Amino acid sequence: MPRIDDASIDEVRRAADLLDLVRGQVQVARRGGRWWGRCPFHEERSPSFCLIPPENRTYYCYGCGATGDSFTWMQQREGAGSFMEAVEQLADRFGVEIRYEAASPGDDARRRETERMRELLVRACEFFSAMLWRTDEAAPAREYLAARGFPEDLLRTFRVGWAPRGGSALAGRAMADGFSREQLERAGLARVRGGTAHDFFVGRITFPITDARGRVQGFGARTMDPEERAKYVNSPEGSGFRKRDLLFGLDLARRSAAKAGYAVVCEGYTDVMGLRLAGVEGSVACMGTALTTEQLRLLARLAPEVRLCFDADRAGEEAARRTIEAARTVPVRLAVVGLPPGTDPGDLAATPAGRDVLAAAVGSADPLLPWLVEQRIARSADTPADQDRALSDLGTLLQSFPESADKDEAIRRVTALGVSPVLFDRFMRRAQKAGGSRPGAAPAPDDAPTPEVLSLDEVRERRLLALVMAMPTAGRPVLEGLRDEHLVSSEHRTARALIISGARGWPPDLAALEGALSAEAANGGTEAELQDACLRVEKRALERKMTAARSAGDDTEYLRLQAMVKRVEIALRTG
Repeated sequence: MPRIDDASIDEVRRAADLLDLVRGQVQVARRGGRWWGRCPFHEERSPSFCLIPPENRTYYCYGCGATGDSFTWMQQREGAGSFMEAVEQLADRFGVEIRYEAASPGDDARRRETERMRELLVRACEFFSAMLWRTDEAAPAREYLAARGFPEDLLRTFRVGWAPRGGSALAGRAMADGFSREQLERAGLARVRGGTAHDFFVGRITFPITDARGRVQGFGARTMDPEERAKYVNSPEGSGFRKRDLLFGLDLARRSAAKAGYAVVCEGYTDVMGLRLAGVEGSVACMGTALTTEQLRLLARLAPEVRLCFDADRAGEEAARRTIEAARTVPVRLAVVGLPPGTDPGDLAATPAGRDVLAAAVGSADPLLPWLVEQRIARSADTPADQDRALSDLGTLLQSFPESADKDEAIRRVTALGVSPVLFDRFMRRAQKAGGSRPGAAPAPDDAPTPEVLSLDEVRERRLLALVMAMPTAGRPVLEGLRDEHLVSSEHRTARALIISGARGWPPDLAALEGALSAEAANGGTEAELQDACLRVEKRALERKMTAARSAGDDTEYLRLQAMVKRVEIALRTG
């Protein structure tokens, strides 16, 4: 691809208004000669993100260190896949005509072909839209869409269309306009058989699938024939259309999702339109039963949270669980929109009352891990064997997650349903021990030592001790504020005393623990992490006391401790 010349890049840099870009996603206010707001790259309570004067061409966060200019912003927050794309998007947005350096004949040919394919897809979109609104053949499709509650202006916003019957209506029009059969086939608009181009989409409602800039990449299409085997079909997978890299409605959802702080993901095209009718404009469809890692990365550029609005059935629950796997390497929070059983967003949006239900459900989304816990327990029968299977499933699910407020809440919901914390901790340890034999994991050597299996309490205690060793000045007062009863491990209680005293050279029976803590301490830490670790240890100590009070029948003490746990949970969420 030819390179944009340096003069054009400089011109775009001067024309791009970073403040205008940032305002689309961050609420900023002028203070002390700078524009300040809460950082979009990490969670924070107080604004530490600002634009650097005098020209406001660079941003910097004093909390996480994120920095860059308008080009960086476009790549990290606006969906540009490369520096070149960032320059082109900014040029288009701020009205700069860009020039390219001289390219080889091959590069020029490839660029012209790419532009020609984009033009072909746009013309196909316009053709399908015209067929929907201008032909008698499409009347049943218009009636169907109206019955679903979708007004004409909404359908035009999403450029919904109709692929006519007949077999070659689109192909014939395109070839008359100078496009070749091969171009039609590469664009996923036709199949070529015996030298003849046959339309790929026939007798279906069409939904254009675009990239983040609104450029048509392909189509999804719904049949109106109840006898048709495939209710929906998509453009064929190829170099120009990869469904796993695309989200339906992304271009229309970007600004609203960034402003709200979350994007809503559903399964299908009409679900997105239904959510928009309910006032949820930051919504997209993954066009399948689960999100991919590539799609989640696109969403993470828009907002820090993704709310899953899948169908309220077992398949929707499984899709939510698979999303966890896809999100392991993506810095994004996951939540679930709880819909009435057996419903989907598109159906709910057909009535005003349903739209109110849908909007309220999106607004009260539940963190994903706690929601999955409740769903799994609700499906378990009353038999001991089935309850054991449920606890085993949950232990496997939760043991692989790092410490977080959502994980704490998920564990709390397990124990709040009458499950003994000691019993559930046993299942967590069993899952941790079996973790090395997960599908896809490399087998351990025959002579490999059996890994040490720690309880959830012990994991949290070690984390606290290691952070204190990493930051002794800030950490020792924290340990002094705790008592031995806060620690379940006798080794950890002894280590606490040794760390407070500043002892060097621990007893031989604690050498392994000292080595493990020192290795973790070498990774360093922050005072915020230290405070978080301390609160988690304190919370678990209070919960153990609650269990003892309930066993002793001391309701007054139980309620007092419960109130203390609530205060710690609030501190964890807001700290």
